[in-house]
Amino acid sequence: MFNKGLSLDQAPPISIPFRFFMTAPIFGILLGLVFFFSPFETISNQYSSLSIGAVHLFTLGILAMIIFGAMQQMMPVLAGVVIPNPNVFANIVHTSLTLGTLAFSAYFIFNIKIALHIAVLLLSISFLTFFVYSIKLLFKVEFLTSTVKAMKLFALCGLITVLLGAYIASGHISSNISDNHYVFVNAHILFALFGFAVLLIMGVSFQVIPMFYVALDFPKLMQDKMPLVLFILLCISFVFFYMELDMFFIKALFSILLCSFALFGIKSLNNRRRPVFDVTLWYWKLSLSMLLISILIWLSNAMEDNYILAIIFALGFLYSLLQGMVYKIIPFLSWFHLTSKGYFNVPTIREFIDEKFIKYHFFLHLSSIVLFVLSYYINGVIFLASVVFIASNILFFINCVNGGLKYKEIAKTDPMDMSAFK
Repeated sequence: MFNKGLSLDQAPPISIPFRFFMTAPIFGILLGLVFFFSPFETISNQYSSLSIGAVHLFTLGILAMIIFGAMQQMMPVLAGVVIPNPNVFANIVHTSLTLGTLAFSAYFIFNIKIALHIAVLLLSISFLTFFVYSIKLLFKVEFLTSTVKAMKLFALCGLITVLLGAYIASGHISSNISDNHYVFVNAHILFALFGFAVLLIMGVSFQVIPMFYVALDFPKLMQDKMPLVLFILLCISFVFFYMELDMFFIKALFSILLCSFALFGIKSLNNRRRPVFDVTLWYWKLSLSMLLISILIWLSNAMEDNYILAIIFALGFLYSLLQGMVYKIIPFLSWFHLTSKGYFNVPTIREFIDEKFIKYHFFLHLSSIVLFVLSYYINGVIFLASVVFIASNILFFINCVNGGLKYKEIAKTDPMDMSAFK
């Protein structure tokens, strides 16, 4: 993921990705509180305003927050793209995304109508700033690896997701819901989850899994074609939605594609060339397993509603993987920035965040997923699930902060201090 030619001139200030990563679990805590104080019948109904607000606390406050933070680090490293004025860029994107997410959720959860106007303005600033710059920079890259190609498609999907979302929001603002409203809603959901999230995860995985875990490379054909096929399927899906055609065939193609990715990812991780224990492997394996389960549920229509599917896909697949990535990125960046500045007394990458507490977090996170699923059958369990989920995000936040504090503590010392080697 981080090539040998990386220098501090390419990398953004370390505070930029850190602020995005540390904001995400705060939104996780807010999401847990929404679940705790909401009747199960309402929060599990995908059409209720409360559930729409909760979904966007996750997709905007957690998913987009971590992806935006990671991309500002990955674009210079994986694509050689240097973002001009990175602090200004990050301040605009982070501030407008944070406030816009709060306003958007407030509209749906508390029915504060002016909040939607504020949210649309702020979120438009955040997403358009990020994607317009990303598209402009990524499409200038001449050396196109499979990951760079996936990033370009991710940026296009992100822009399409934003435009679809703006169209849907305009209908709510004007109270003029068109006959094709749910066509755009379904397309918005599909582009957000499979385009904005899965496409990027897929592209980054092609480099992250082999490099971070000394694991098998994905087949060249899979790396080159899979992101493009996924993007084409997303475009075809919009046509199918608009023409009200049967989606089963398209769903089957999506399922084959994503299950192939998940199965090979698990195979790669299980056949590492250097099978050294790494707690973040648990997050990756859990994530890819949850992707398999969620796709099979989606294809078979095994559930009457989408509550369990949403829990397994969002919390089980997406959030598990993002947490595992953050636990890799924070220690690596801390180590990289310190060693690049000439510090001698630097901990190893695995010492920046105590693995014991990463394990505690993993079990809390996994327990919350199991309890949320169980609450579908025993509704009262939702309160326990919410408490465990809140505790999980608090520990995630503390672990991220501790990694940042360890970096800050060492950065204040004399770079030439070699007392630890005496």
